[in-house]
Amino acid sequence: MIAARVLLLLISAANVASFTMPKTRVAASSRPSASSSTTIHKQYSTSTDVELDEVQSTSSSDEPSNATRRTILQSALLAPIAMASQPSFASDKPPPIVPLVTTAKRLRSVPLFTIVDGDGVPFHTYDKDSAGGFGYFFTSYTSATYVLDDAKAAFAKAVTDAEKNKETSEGAIGEDGTGEVPDAWGKAQIVTLPLDVVMQLSVKKTSSVAVNGKGKTFSTYYQVIPSTEDLNAALRIENGPRYSERGRVPLFYVDGLTIPSPDGSGDVADPVYFRIKDLTAEWTKQNPGKDIPQIKVRELTETFRAMIRPDGKDTSVLNLVFVPIAESVDKAKSSPRSYKLGEMILTK
Repeated sequence: MIAARVLLLLISAANVASFTMPKTRVAASSRPSASSSTTIHKQYSTSTDVELDEVQSTSSSDEPSNATRRTILQSALLAPIAMASQPSFASDKPPPIVPLVTTAKRLRSVPLFTIVDGDGVPFHTYDKDSAGGFGYFFTSYTSATYVLDDAKAAFAKAVTDAEKNKETSEGAIGEDGTGEVPDAWGKAQIVTLPLDVVMQLSVKKTSSVAVNGKGKTFSTYYQVIPSTEDLNAALRIENGPRYSERGRVPLFYVDGLTIPSPDGSGDVADPVYFRIKDLTAEWTKQNPGKDIPQIKVRELTETFRAMIRPDGKDTSVLNLVFVPIAESVDKAKSSPRSYKLGEMILTK
């Protein structure tokens, strides 16, 4: 079963095999058009510019208008920024504790990685409980590479075995009704998206067309996957079930540790780190010879929601900055950035 083997590798390599589903989700009424897909190019930037450099829309029917393209993009990705630019937003709801554009800027410097085919269509895994497709974004380029390499190897072996045995594989959604997955792994690649885009996807309800599923549309869900090392560190720090749930991402910090604000204002900021060793390195740099205080942890999605919640009261996020993994920043500079929203290759 070709697709099933690939899926198992994706899940186990992403360290989500034993996780349970998060108890809550934030849903939105808007979702991408089932007949159109939005291709996002060149999104990652280390600058504070929150605008997309280039957006292209494609459709199997009539070419969508510029207004339609903007609507698709805003409803799917840029809801907080779009709402912030609308005068009616202020009268409808009180503003969040951190301006929405500021939140986007703080998140945008953090690159994530995911796997797509040669045309930028992402691979999703089918979840029978939600009857939807899950897309994964990795904080580490190494993790994404591990998944891609093993999935390609498993797919190639499964194809060879099937040819030898003259058997039809099962467990996928093939275009011809069989179990065959289109041979997209041969051109699969790792692309990068900025964290602000991914976080907006992760808290919204969206849908995508399975290009290998006869045009059928499925609900889509997106999760960020931290490294196993840092997930285990969070479990040691916080003795509870939170980091046993799939999609939980720990952010490490120490009370009182500050760094210069990246906005160049001359103020100081409260850093949170995706890797615990980056936190300890910064502490040692600022405090040579001193033992590090108690390391604390907060969760990424909960932090994001606290920042964008109308009339939020969590003052701990006011000066929060997200420190990206240095190696990820370097890899993102040379990684492709084409990602099709509204389409997916679904494996199960």
